[in-house]
Amino acid sequence: AEKSWLLANSEVDQYMKQKYNRLSEKQRTLVDDLMQKGEIELKFNSNFFLNGDSKSPENSGILSSVVGTLLVMLVCMVVSVPIGVAAAIYLEEFAPQNILTHFIEVCINNLASIPSILFGLLGLGVFINLFGMPRSSALVGGLTLAIMSLPIIIVSTKAALKSVDINMKNAAYALGMTKVQMVKGIMLPLAMPMILTGSILTLAGAIGETAPLMIIGMIAFIPDVASSIFDSTSVLPAQIYSWSAMPERAFLERTAAGIIVLLGLLVVLNLSAILLRKYFQGKLK
Repeated sequence: AEKSWLLANSEVDQYMKQKYNRLSEKQRTLVDDLMQKGEIELKFNSNFFLNGDSKSPENSGILSSVVGTLLVMLVCMVVSVPIGVAAAIYLEEFAPQNILTHFIEVCINNLASIPSILFGLLGLGVFINLFGMPRSSALVGGLTLAIMSLPIIIVSTKAALKSVDINMKNAAYALGMTKVQMVKGIMLPLAMPMILTGSILTLAGAIGETAPLMIIGMIAFIPDVASSIFDSTSVLPAQIYSWSAMPERAFLERTAAGIIVLLGLLVVLNLSAILLRKYFQGKLK
């Protein structure tokens, strides 16, 4: 007959790893007998990548939180990058240099340095209480992180535009280009490597944010995988925080594994920034 394998309790898992557990002597004897008969094996639990959150550590996984993280970052990227780059171009090249423009730039610089939890309060007050958007949804989480990321993207994009050689701009004007043509044909291509790098690194920083997302309810127990940006979901940093507060030791192992996955996502984003920068620099050469 074909043998079917079932998940053991997390306390059995801890006992087999020779870690602290709450099994009785009778239960330990039974586990030892099953181990001698080959009825228990210690294997990697693939459910960690295939399941959502669960109250039992042996069944809990990161699928729902990873999907939620990707949906939140998608909303954040779609909203913050185009608006941030456009705002930086306007402030740097088209806005009149007066007291109002200077005041706006000072406010943007200050917003880039305030604590992230304040953006969570803003998201709670505006998106949930004022506009009635669904609590704990990827839409609210993405918009909250987008507001938080906007000042940083604007500042980094302005720095990228300022790095373009003034002689290139003067040469474009000498050829009869309008300001719009000069920005589109000269400044943006030359500044694109720095713009992309700054935007991607900003999004990478937003992935690790927990405080603003906790304020809008993304710390809740949500085992189901979100199918759209309007569904309630969790995110990986909040999931890691929830597991770290659990009393069972097996949840601490889940916490460590979740941290490794989160670090992997950050490494991928940083590598993407480096590769895109080199790609555009190669095209410019």
